[in-house]
Order: sequence, then C-alpha cells, then structure tokens
Amino acid sequence: MYYKNKKLIIPENINELHQAVLKNPDYIFFAGGTHLMKKGDLFPNNNSKTIISLEKIKELFEVTRNIKHVEVGAMVTTNKLLEIGNLAFNDLLLDTLINTATHIIRNQITIGGALATSEIRYSLPATLSCMGATVELLDLSKNKLNTKIIPIEKMYKKNNLLLEKGTIIKKIKIPLETYDFERFISIGSPIKDPESSVIFAFRADINQTLINNLKLCVTFPKAGIFNSSNILSELEGAQIPIIPKTTTSISKRYIAEIDENLEGVTPLQKERTKRILQTVLYQLTPTKKTIDKTV
Repeated sequence: MYYKNKKLIIPENINELHQAVLKNPDYIFFAGGTHLMKKGDLFPNNNSKTIISLEKIKELFEVTRNIKHVEVGAMVTTNKLLEIGNLAFNDLLLDTLINTATHIIRNQITIGGALATSEIRYSLPATLSCMGATVELLDLSKNKLNTKIIPIEKMYKKNNLLLEKGTIIKKIKIPLETYDFERFISIGSPIKDPESSVIFAFRADINQTLINNLKLCVTFPKAGIFNSSNILSELEGAQIPIIPKTTTSISKRYIAEIDENLEGVTPLQKERTKRILQTVLYQLTPTKKTIDKTV
C-alpha cells in the first residue's frame, strides 16, 4: 500500500513487524500520531520512504494485571489506561492522565508514544518514573529479536531519548502502589509554551511523623527530566512538619542541582520549581493520601 508516494506497511504481529524493519531500512514508525501529525515537516517524512503502522499488532494492545502491577502494551491509549486504572491506580497517575489532554486527544495518545517523543517531554514519563515503572524494549534491528527491561528514567539522558533506531517500547509495567502523600502539579502548556512549563510529580510515605520512600521528578519539556537529587535523599527519615527555613534552603539547593545537570532550564521555570517545591514540602503532614489538581 502507498500513501503520498510512501510505502505503507501494516504488520499484524511482532514477527511481521520484525521482517518489515529488516527489509525496509528507510522506515518511520506510526502509532497514534498525535505528536507526529502536528509536525508538518515530519509526516510524511521526506527521509523515510516507508511508513510502518503499529495499529494492528495485537501484542502492543494487551493489558494484564495482578495484585502488584499492571502491564500495558505500548499502543494502549491514555483514555484506555484511565478506564483500566480508574479503580486501581493511585491519584498521582490518575490525575496525570486526566490532565494530559482533552478526552478526544487522549483517545489517540498511546502510552508508548507519550514516552518516546524525540524532542519534547510531556507529563507521563515523570509520573511513571516517580512510581517506579519499567518499560520492556524490543530491538527489531537484528536478525534475532532482543528484549530488555529498564526503568523509565533510563530511557532519557538530559533531554535526549536513548531509544535506538529499530527499537520500540513493547509494554510498560506500572506498580499498583499508593502513597500517603501525592502531588501532581502542571503549570503552563508543554506544547504551546514549553520554555515556561513545569511538570511536577512527587510522592512520599509518612510513618507517624517521619518521611520515607520519597521521590520527586520534575519535567521541563525542552530541557529534560530531573529525577535525581542528593538533597532530597537528606529528607529520608526527616521529621514533619518541615520548618519554612529548611524548605527554603532545600529548594535553593535543588535549583542549584538542576543547573549542574540540565541545560536550557529558563529562569521562570527555576522560579516556578522552587516555589512548588517549597509549597509541597511545607504541606507534608501526617494527613493521608492528599492530591493536588493541575494549576
């Protein structure tokens, strides 16, 4: 099949997909298309003569669940994931999914596509990383199929997507854990104004008045994801409430860490991140399972 002078291949299983990749080195994958189609210079791509659609590969739509986690294929849409997890996922993930886009657009956004956009980061990678989710990658570029499982954050270095050509996300494994304290906060539009947008995912458990199992991931759509902090590790076992002087000190040092690890974070994004972190740390109390809405 051909589309605007491009050959269109629609494999129906992983084996057919594998053969299509091996026989057509000048391909581009097409999944939900929400990111690709908004870029007029990317589709149809002048450098790619072959479009390989993933729309009929059943393995990429599979969903399995047990008491500890849910495994979802890369072609599952965010709306479908929302339906599946409405009674199972924690508020952190549910709020992220609800605020990802409008209902109509969520019907097109695939989980794999949301994680594998090449030049911009949206909200889902940070939240899934914060939850300890993993991805199963499938390497189709060699004669023998190879798979490996890695944490979400290992897919990125600064704002570079570490996904080699010929490799796809096969499925995502999402833990079914809930936390005593959860925050998802998104300021600004990562699409319309990525240089000012900040996406913030935070979770922690509270044992009486002590903080543990704390993790924070902040996304700057153009600059990347920051999810490693020596400063926040100091908070493990800390007593709450945290006094304002301490939250101010921690937030300033956190911004200094971002400066050391990411390039291109704007002054507005730094200021917003600092204020959000101060607010969230100040709100840490023994109150159970609190969630903020997107602002």
